[in-house]
Amino acid sequence: MNPWLILGFVLAVAAAGGAGLYQGHELGVAEVQQKWDKERAAQLAEHAAAQAAAREKEQELQASADLLRKDKDREIRDLNARTAALTNSLRDRPSRPTTETSTVPSTASAGCAPASCTGAGLSREDAQFLAGEAARADELRASLKQCHAQYQAIRQ
Repeated sequence: MNPWLILGFVLAVAAAGGAGLYQGHELGVAEVQQKWDKERAAQLAEHAAAQAAAREKEQELQASADLLRKDKDREIRDLNARTAALTNSLRDRPSRPTTETSTVPSTASAGCAPASCTGAGLSREDAQFLAGEAARADELRASLKQCHAQYQAIRQ
């Protein structure tokens, strides 16, 4: 046998094996890439669906919050109107006396005088202050009520 013939045959087999290995490697890489792309597309579809569901839930919660805020704002407007009417009616009251004498009954007497217990004898400044504080308290109560309702809506 001719050694050149054997060497040529070995080189041909090695070249064919190398080409096959290269081609197999390329096909393996393509197959893995195809699987990766398919998995990635599935993940993106899941993400898009989850994002759409989250967006829908967000819009529902925002609509609920908007309704609660409108109710609170309406209640506060009503409170402000009542406070303004009360403040206007209090302008007819007499001012606080400038003398140093107190109109509060002494502690020695039992009970209290009817005029001082009902608030009918309050001066204009004191009555306006108390009406303003009551309005602020009612406004805070309305805001707290709206906050609790919105929190409960989110928890559900």
